[in-house]
Amino acid sequence: MWSRTTDLSLIRNGASVILSDYINDWYSEQKLKGLVESTSCSYRRKVEALLGDYPKPMEIDIKRYLTTKQECGISPGTIANYIKAYRSFFGYLLERSLYNFNPRCLKIPKIRYKERRVPSDEDVSKLLNAVHNPVDKVALLLLIDTGIRVTELATIKLKNINLEDANILVNGKGGKTRTVYLSEQTVEHIRSYTETLSGEYLFPSTRADAVLSHRSRHCFRERLYNLCKRADIERISPHQLRHYFATHTLSCGGDIKAVSQMLGHTDVGITLKIYHHVSMQAIREMHAEYSPLQKLQRLVL
Repeated sequence: MWSRTTDLSLIRNGASVILSDYINDWYSEQKLKGLVESTSCSYRRKVEALLGDYPKPMEIDIKRYLTTKQECGISPGTIANYIKAYRSFFGYLLERSLYNFNPRCLKIPKIRYKERRVPSDEDVSKLLNAVHNPVDKVALLLLIDTGIRVTELATIKLKNINLEDANILVNGKGGKTRTVYLSEQTVEHIRSYTETLSGEYLFPSTRADAVLSHRSRHCFRERLYNLCKRADIERISPHQLRHYFATHTLSCGGDIKAVSQMLGHTDVGITLKIYHHVSMQAIREMHAEYSPLQKLQRLVL
């Protein structure tokens, strides 16, 4: 994957610079920029792991490290995340003249989006029928009805819910907000559920020492997995319900740009790459139904 190239990395002030000393400051800056906490933590772990093996890495060291990861079976998508982390950290150092290494020499590999496993309508119905409490019901309805990410679900604030207009303002990746819309069924369940709530969040933490916090995304994953066991279906993740929402909407003729906005993608191109097969099928079906020849055939015959 990597070619051997000449590295021009130089350490300012000789060997006295310890790169790991700058991780905390860099990490704080990423959070201030609005990077999602889970992404910030992931980037930090990747940088710490690299510096653990190569305290003062040169270009060839980083490429060798990534090649080892690739040989262990790590996907191109994950390799891309490693590179994004390194670009962020070493870019931070370069801007401050702390380490003369331009991370742009690390090229992000092309990612082939493979078709996601999408739950069947039957399994999603079984999942809904297996719910026994309002918390799980509302959480599940929101995942199916809006396609939001599990982190976005966990951090919904009561003040951002507008049941009269049937929408919720969610906080997405990078601190970007967007509005998602609700079906009548979801609105009614939220209305009933929120009557007993107080505090800031739709899903407040159950910990006694976290009254002003929300439940973690891991909590929702575990609850969903337990529901799958109860429904006696194959394990479904919150992200697969996101794919279920997008696939269903596109299959029914939903506009790709609208779906992209609902999913919170930064570029409609991302949506097209992930759901290309679905949008192409929708186009095929639309053509079969609305081709001019369909009308002309009736007139000619």
